[in-house]
Amino acid sequence: MMIKVLLVDDEDIEREAMADIIPWKKLDMELIDMAWNGIEGLEKIRMHVPDIVITDIKMPVMDGIQLIRNTKELFPDIIFVVLSGYGEYEYTSRAMELGIRHYILKPCDEEKIVDVLQRVKKELAELENRKKYEQEYKSTFDRMLPRVKEQILGILITKKEISRSDEILLEKFMEDVKNSFVLLGIQSTQELDQLDQFALTNILTELLGVENVYMSTSIKNEMIYLIPEEMAENLRPLILKVHKEYGKYKPMKLRSAISKAGSMEEVSILYSQLQELFFLGDLEGNMEFISFDLLGGVKENSIMVLDYDRIRAAKDYAEVIFEIYISFVKMEMQGFSKNRITDSFRFFLKVFCEKENVDLKEENTWEFLEGVIDQCANYLNVSIPDTKDGCRIKHILYGIYQNIKNPDLSLQYLAKEVLYMNEDYFGRFFYRYTNEKYSSFLVRIRVELSKRLMAFDPDIKISELAEQIGYPADGQYFAKVFKKNTGVVPSEYRKILTTVGSRKSTNE
Repeated sequence: MMIKVLLVDDEDIEREAMADIIPWKKLDMELIDMAWNGIEGLEKIRMHVPDIVITDIKMPVMDGIQLIRNTKELFPDIIFVVLSGYGEYEYTSRAMELGIRHYILKPCDEEKIVDVLQRVKKELAELENRKKYEQEYKSTFDRMLPRVKEQILGILITKKEISRSDEILLEKFMEDVKNSFVLLGIQSTQELDQLDQFALTNILTELLGVENVYMSTSIKNEMIYLIPEEMAENLRPLILKVHKEYGKYKPMKLRSAISKAGSMEEVSILYSQLQELFFLGDLEGNMEFISFDLLGGVKENSIMVLDYDRIRAAKDYAEVIFEIYISFVKMEMQGFSKNRITDSFRFFLKVFCEKENVDLKEENTWEFLEGVIDQCANYLNVSIPDTKDGCRIKHILYGIYQNIKNPDLSLQYLAKEVLYMNEDYFGRFFYRYTNEKYSSFLVRIRVELSKRLMAFDPDIKISELAEQIGYPADGQYFAKVFKKNTGVVPSEYRKILTTVGSRKSTNE
């Protein structure tokens, strides 16, 4: 393909001479037209869109500088060769500022012109190769993009660290997107093959809009989609329609779940919520669309009976015990049967610790909870060493929680009646391990338990709450202890929680 050249020069003799002396065909070039000033040159550039413009720099009406500037705005890839005479350095320097690299000094002969045009020809070839490479790269990238997004979302879900290159890609994918999402999980009764996944995703994107399905990935019999938070509110009818439309393609039973909202950094937590929802959906009767709002009884402040975030944040073994114990109390308050409690904790270990079929004793509730606590502590690397002192402190901590509802849980009672230890030795040993007096420790965890239970169930009676944490049912002593530690009585604290919750809902 011939390279198109336009020649712009106000001197007729030089213009005609250049047209005649340059061996255009030998250079694989074609002189398509000529112009005598910048305005005419610009018109002919618009008409022909040449590859190269050879222009005098100093011309009447519109000089070469203005011609270059106007052309660059319209056709930035056109290469200019500037003709300049002695003494026109000011023009030349302005041309350099516009990125011009090719000059022919007047008077010019054939050898000089051909040498410059050879260099321009080489530059055009490099530019063409670069464009071709960029187009091929873009085409390859566009083909790979869904797969790349799928891999990144899969890594984020499994809590693994993504590579720096994937991190850069993720930032690019989400640069114009608000960092607040929900995860939509669609689960089938059997594993989805690639064609199933393609069909399901096609139906979903058609109903939700491709711009609202940021990323997707598959895990066995589930498709997971990252969608904007604002889509979650009215999602149920759309998803039920997805189920119906997919059923026309393949008679396969589907069910879906929608997580709470979270940031990109919390995707693994959102996925844990999906797994919890599918599990709770089974318990409620195999629901077709499951959300925390639809399940009922799950309070806004708690999100889940098992609070994955708080358990994950536990800094030591004592905090793990506290979190597992309060989850157990919540289940009791919700009326969970013994089997449902054990099933819930087993499912939690499967999702949280990625462990299935863990060998746990189920005959005794506390032995079962100890097994759950140990599994969590091992996973979080906060286990207590299996030494004589380590076994003793675990025995003490379990003794406290197992008897925490007992109003008479004094140091003396715990040491003598539960642990069979000398009182003085117990007091010294406990302080050495926890750096806290037993009495202070007991009050602190009882108050914290009461705060968390009020957050979970704002309607809980103060008398019932007092009994749950080991204070007399009249609530007077409990209120006194609570105010001393928090500055407010339990009823005032509950009002604060309600106010904060309503503000949060309004802001959302």
